[in-house]
Amino acid sequence: MGLAKAKLWNVSVNPPVATEVMFNPTDYGIDRGANYAELDVPGLKTPILQFVRGEAQTLSLSLFLDGSDARQPVKNALTALRQFICIDGELHTPPVCLFEWGDVRFQGVATSLKEKFPLFDSDGNVVRATVTLTLKSYEAVEVQIRDMKRSSPDRTRVRTVRDGETLAQLANEAYGDPRLWRTIATQNGIDRPRFLATGQTLRLPAV
Repeated sequence: MGLAKAKLWNVSVNPPVATEVMFNPTDYGIDRGANYAELDVPGLKTPILQFVRGEAQTLSLSLFLDGSDARQPVKNALTALRQFICIDGELHTPPVCLFEWGDVRFQGVATSLKEKFPLFDSDGNVVRATVTLTLKSYEAVEVQIRDMKRSSPDRTRVRTVRDGETLAQLANEAYGDPRLWRTIATQNGIDRPRFLATGQTLRLPAV
């Protein structure tokens, strides 16, 4: 059993509208990348690479349109594909497109639409065309912020209590402020802060 027809969805409208591809692509390609800044340091053989951000993924595919057997122009199919590169009057921008084919789901905006017309009927209507479509991945800013997983490194330190030390002394050493002794007490579940056992291991969390 073959794959279902590939579809290109206009997801900028509600409900989304599907354009069914006449013939499934024979192949497709996805380019991925990452952006790094080069930091020049005198004396080093190569620059230091600092990660800046991810790059938008790019999907490229070729679509074959053929109406020669039925002697039908492919004008309607071409118009449906061109909507993804044309400015929508209400959106003031081309719509967001979702390419769906089997397990492949790629949402993006069309950055290129190349058309070739190798066959015409006697009236000059195009009955066969090849369309090369390029999409660049797109995700709304609010979605990216919502899904962003920010995590900070665990800067908690471990300290062994020496003879006669108090939580206030440890707080002053760790944070420069003895008043933050409660932070250490809470982290370690200490109910009697005046009684610290020599050799006791305490966790000093970052503040």
